[in-house]
Amino acid sequence: MKKHLILSSLLLLGLFSIFAQENPSDKKSFTLEECIQYAETHNFSLQSSNINVSSAELNLKQAKLNIAPSVSASMSQNVNFGNYEKSVGWGGNYGINASMTLFNGLYNANKIKQSQLDVQQSQFMLESSKNELRVSVIRAFLAIMMNEDMLKYQEQVIAKSKEQVEQGDQKFNVGQILESDSKILHAQYTEDLYALENYKNNIKASYLKLKSLLSIDPFQEISIVRPDSATLFKNLEMPAFQELIERGLEYLPELKRSQNEISMADYDIKLQKSAYYPSLTANAGISTGYNSSNLNAPNTAWGTQLWHGLGENIGLSLNIPIYQRSAVRNNVKQAEYRKEQCELDYINTKYSLAQQLQEGYLEVLSAQNDFIAAEAKMNAYLENYKSYSIRFKYGSVTAVDLIQQQTNFLDELNDFMEAKYTYVLKRKILDVYMGIPVTL
Repeated sequence: MKKHLILSSLLLLGLFSIFAQENPSDKKSFTLEECIQYAETHNFSLQSSNINVSSAELNLKQAKLNIAPSVSASMSQNVNFGNYEKSVGWGGNYGINASMTLFNGLYNANKIKQSQLDVQQSQFMLESSKNELRVSVIRAFLAIMMNEDMLKYQEQVIAKSKEQVEQGDQKFNVGQILESDSKILHAQYTEDLYALENYKNNIKASYLKLKSLLSIDPFQEISIVRPDSATLFKNLEMPAFQELIERGLEYLPELKRSQNEISMADYDIKLQKSAYYPSLTANAGISTGYNSSNLNAPNTAWGTQLWHGLGENIGLSLNIPIYQRSAVRNNVKQAEYRKEQCELDYINTKYSLAQQLQEGYLEVLSAQNDFIAAEAKMNAYLENYKSYSIRFKYGSVTAVDLIQQQTNFLDELNDFMEAKYTYVLKRKILDVYMGIPVTL
């Protein structure tokens, strides 16, 4: 009994170990590249787009199968009651029929080609969804980095604020500052503590957003792997403007999808025109039957009747359209209008994407300038804040002056952080536009 318990415990431990290794909810650290890869596999919205691709592939398979013959079987069984002779009879008929379309204006062939384009269309839509997801993941990842940076700065601010409170208490005790100045320092320290908690909450909110994009249990703990600052800015070299335009227009699935819609509309015209042509169908069948009223006659046993009643048929069926109340002509015209609209949409999409690429390029340049300016301004206000801290220590400025300079520095710090990560985000979006794997 004890041996069985030990074996069972070991088995359970082994199963739990396997489950722990395979369970995606185990705590894990993600790089940005791993976040994107994980999201592309597990994101719920993206899985719906994958289903659309599978559905289009199934429609293509069915379009190919429509060329093959169709086969059906039929069976009928009857019971007959004779009121005059008070008799009961029964009988049955059985058959197998097959038909195959030999010609229908090339409808089936064109439908297959259109279905192939529809598969490509669903794949382009999937790639568009992936691009949107990639940008969202980058934004959420960088938001975590920014909030973590702000948390570190805030911890330093609190340490400095605590030191100032202690200095203020000493000065107040010896009568060097007013009680109001001491209270201002204490109030600022309290505000800094709450600001620290807010940054912690911001980090949690950013992680919740990232977990939502990765379709991870919101209660599961994850962390990100941060690149060092040198690597982060090393990967931000700007591409040549013409290279961005050419690679973007060549890669972006929105333009391919728009171009594909023209081809699909062209096949739609061919499908509508197929109704002008006759359709030719081949038919073949085999059938037999029996009747119980003949069973008493010579050589009319049930099996004999089925054999003697066996018959085959083969033939061709030709359907020639003569007058269709202009329905086909109008359907063709409507299909031609749709194609013209698709061609206009393609031109508009091409111009819109080219404009989007140019605006994205200019936004990166502006964001880079904002980052450089914000960094210089933040450093200047930091030095000024340090100077006021020293001057407050020696009693040459009031607590109000010191707190004002601290507030000014924190405002510039926020602007710097926002400018820094906005610059990184907009630069990485260009990589998405060019179909380049995103790295930090």
